[in-house]
Amino acid sequence: MKKLLILFFLFISFGGWAQEILTGMQTNPRVREKYLERKMQGRVNTGIDTVPIGLPLFDDFSYDSVYPTSRLWIDNYTFVNTDIPVYPPNIGAVTFDAIDENGLMYDTAQAGPTPFIADHLTSRYIRLDSVFSPVPRKLTAADSVYLSFFYQPQGRSRNFPLKQDSLVLRFLVQPAHDSVTPTDSVIPLPDHWMKVWSSIGMSLDTFRYYNHEQYFVQVMIPITDTLSFFKKTFRFQFYNYVNFAAPPEVSWQSNCDQWNIDNVYLNTGRNRYDTVRPEIRFMDRAPSMLRNYESMPFPQYTAAPDVEMADSVSVIFGNRDVSIHNCQYSYKASNESGSFNKTYNSPNFNVQPVYATGPVILHPPVPWFYPVTSADSAIFQIRHIIKDNASGSLYGDTISRKQNFFNYFAYDDGTPEASYGLSPAGSMLAYRFNLNKADTLRAIQIYFNQRFDTATTEYFYLCVWNDDVGTPGDTIYSKLTIPMYSQKLNKYYTYHTGALPVSGTIYLGWIQTTADNLGLGFDTYNDHSDQIFYNTSGKWYPSAYSGSLMIRPVVGKPIPLGVEESLTKDSPLEVYPNPSRDGIFYLGLGNSETSSAEGCKIIITNILGQTMLTAKYSNRLDLSMLSQGIYILHLTNSHGTKTSVRKIIIAP
Repeated sequence: MKKLLILFFLFISFGGWAQEILTGMQTNPRVREKYLERKMQGRVNTGIDTVPIGLPLFDDFSYDSVYPTSRLWIDNYTFVNTDIPVYPPNIGAVTFDAIDENGLMYDTAQAGPTPFIADHLTSRYIRLDSVFSPVPRKLTAADSVYLSFFYQPQGRSRNFPLKQDSLVLRFLVQPAHDSVTPTDSVIPLPDHWMKVWSSIGMSLDTFRYYNHEQYFVQVMIPITDTLSFFKKTFRFQFYNYVNFAAPPEVSWQSNCDQWNIDNVYLNTGRNRYDTVRPEIRFMDRAPSMLRNYESMPFPQYTAAPDVEMADSVSVIFGNRDVSIHNCQYSYKASNESGSFNKTYNSPNFNVQPVYATGPVILHPPVPWFYPVTSADSAIFQIRHIIKDNASGSLYGDTISRKQNFFNYFAYDDGTPEASYGLSPAGSMLAYRFNLNKADTLRAIQIYFNQRFDTATTEYFYLCVWNDDVGTPGDTIYSKLTIPMYSQKLNKYYTYHTGALPVSGTIYLGWIQTTADNLGLGFDTYNDHSDQIFYNTSGKWYPSAYSGSLMIRPVVGKPIPLGVEESLTKDSPLEVYPNPSRDGIFYLGLGNSETSSAEGCKIIITNILGQTMLTAKYSNRLDLSMLSQGIYILHLTNSHGTKTSVRKIIIAP
């Protein structure tokens, strides 16, 4: 402990400034995972449609697919999710940001104040020339065609779009075609579009101030130009602008400037007052029934169920009709075998329209416990139902979630929306967890966001502290290590600690040896900032940022050592430059008894563990055929024994 404190204060003495750092991410792991999955299946792109779709067109993005449905849209640039939008008309919306369909930053991204066009959401061709039900007939402006949608800037993102980071809607006037000149030469002409609507960027707070506290605002666009738009090749497209010089926090090389869109609706027979789609829908995800955690070890729960169960939970829904509806809410919790069932039914109550009073937030009680057994793990299913009581009414909605009890504590939901770090060197981070009984810490799981902008070795001391009256006390574990990434995309890396006895309150975190932002995954959806502490000047302070760190203690029985946990920098292999922008790396073996290159083999795998290349050892490694990203280099000797592993990066 004394050595660590001396090291800490030495670092602090050289630090000119100190702070918490919260930025956007350079990747979207969920989009990246979906992209690689589709690539393996040979269906990365949705392609250009050849058969137009008919009216009506409606999408509420309430499906769990990451990409917009190819039934209605022709591109994959935007992100369907429930993490970023705040209180959309129904659960789920589509987000525009600075990350492409591969889950990476756009190649066109440029540093500086000049905005660039990032995401697109483009409809399929739409038959706006005719309708075919109940009988075929030609469409005209007299059919009163309107396109409507709801939109929101920022959402839960840290970096809101500035004035120049606008959201734009445009209509297709003429598809790309060839033009024949008087000299009989053929000139290819691109798509011809007409801009019909846009909104300047602003924060969500400002947006709500100007829009009577509405979280999403609806836009109604009449389509009246018969000559330009009433064709069988009509389509529309949303796109957003992004810039990477947004004061006061420069967001260059991280995701920013988000917009959210929901309930896109195109049809005939509408008017400017046709703004209501009568429905009663949940507007947020199903909550955890636990007081503190998204998930926790089952033996720790059973040691104090009265401490861990929530007294009540929050469920959020809205009545999108213009009239009051009498409703009933209920939930049901059960296990997979059906031997455990708990149900709550609320009294009937009236629900005002969301336009007048905003979202309805109920707080149903939880007057029961999950069953206390000797099992090491458990899974429970919770369903929430809201329904209209009127006879024959179909208004209502259902959401569900699983309550997992495995061998780890988790405040977060497993999906990062931001990247957290500290500066300068010597900064300390601590994350508090309360144990209900003495246990054995086996490992610490950490999610570091993958980055492409650094070749430095960011060593840090992974630490565990006991409690000292509400803040970290003595160090009970410390190990020098580096940020590591799981070979399985969007998963945690497991740092094994051995068998460490723990009890009461413990803190997990680090002491940095550099001023680098380590880029820890940060969940902005679940706020447990009261459990986060940082120390950059000799004193512990609570975090200023709302959210949860993606750090999880693993306790209980011994866990097997996986292959990915054996990645180290202890062997003599040197790789440079790293990152490489052209995919060319140079290898060197240090002076040691294992440094002979004779019979050695190089294996390159991607972060999913798939083998991309196998070759004999050479001082020059050409990976220019691979796309930009993170790869793992494995060096094996003539016996096939792994002697060295390195993370290498092909940078954009």
